[in-house]
Amino acid sequence: MMRTVHWGMIGCGDVAEVKSGPGFYKCENSTLEAVSSLRVEKAKNYAKRHNVPKVYESADELINDPIIDAVYIATPPAFHKEYAIKCAIAKKVAYIEKPMAQTYKDCLEIIQEFKKTNTCAFVAYYRRAMERFNKVKELIDNKFIGDIRFVNVILYKKTEKEDYCKNNLPWRLIPKVAGGGKFVDMAVHAIDILDFLFGPLSEVKGKASNQAGLYEVEDIVTANWNFKNGIQGTGTWCFTAFENYDKVEIIGSKGKIYFEFFSQNPIYVKTEENTVEYRYNDPEHVQQPFIQSIVNQLTGKGKCNGDLESAARTSKVVDEILKEYRINKNFKEFI
Repeated sequence: MMRTVHWGMIGCGDVAEVKSGPGFYKCENSTLEAVSSLRVEKAKNYAKRHNVPKVYESADELINDPIIDAVYIATPPAFHKEYAIKCAIAKKVAYIEKPMAQTYKDCLEIIQEFKKTNTCAFVAYYRRAMERFNKVKELIDNKFIGDIRFVNVILYKKTEKEDYCKNNLPWRLIPKVAGGGKFVDMAVHAIDILDFLFGPLSEVKGKASNQAGLYEVEDIVTANWNFKNGIQGTGTWCFTAFENYDKVEIIGSKGKIYFEFFSQNPIYVKTEENTVEYRYNDPEHVQQPFIQSIVNQLTGKGKCNGDLESAARTSKVVDEILKEYRINKNFKEFI
């Protein structure tokens, strides 16, 4: 059992600047010892600003540093499988950015490698540790709105300026790097939380297409599914709409819960008697509570409520929803 978790971080991009990176040195019994990046100057700059002792020119050097106990893989999805398996072989705990890998098949390979060396690993579905989502789970588990009937997830986003740059698209819109588009980047959080709230999704059916023609990957997705406990669900994600709109509705026999997934606006609970709202402010570093739960598990002080198996289920759902689109687009590496 570790007393202090010594972290190394591969990748120094936007997600590591505020959302996650500082959490590794601000958590109790946790330090950030080393960083690496494909652009070493970027790693040096990050290390200087965040007081990280070591900078490595390669991920392999960082992974094999004896002082490193755990590795945060903060790279685009195309590199997740490679670095995760290297961590497993080196018997280093891995914390992998979402999605776990580009395909469910890759996720299963990662799981197999960590089982071989009896090493644990986690995926950055950090909303499982946020107060607002734990409140939703508490309301559901305590049957505040009765028996759950169905769930509806809607997300519309305006087209962003960078989406028009066909020769210089962000990596999240390049299939070989991201495995898909904004659906893969954003909707996985909602799919994971649904798994967290209600259990595994099953009988998943989806339809994806590209309506605006700005890039190769999907820009609109619709889906429906059942949960194994009989609850039904639907989802719509559109990334070329005229407005931004975000809403999750959970309908029960005695009321409903509704909230915006990607904002700090209140959670509303409506019953025949009244409407109650619950307000929560997100932490400065949104991944820090989840990182702390990982550290607590590694130091014997608690347990993280996320694991590789649940993270892999989210990738399986994504694969099912995008299957037809990927076949039609001849994205062979994801079929």
